[in-house]
Amino acid sequence: MLSFQIVIPAPFMTLDEYSRHSGMPKRTLKDWAAQGKLILKKKALPKETPLVNVIAMQEIATREALSYLG
Repeated sequence: MLSFQIVIPAPFMTLDEYSRHSGMPKRTLKDWAAQGKLILKKKALPKETPLVNVIAMQEIATREALSYLG
């Protein structure tokens, strides 16, 4: 169990919002999404705005931290 809590502002964010929140450039996030490193919500329609699944990304980060810390 981690010794701190993380507040997630929203379960889904646009790439612009996630860029501001994470400090990563939007171009990097687009590249990561294309490489499958960023989890995006499945779109119902082709022209929908891509949304980052922040909950899933946080879960991966938590598991990696726990694995690293033992």
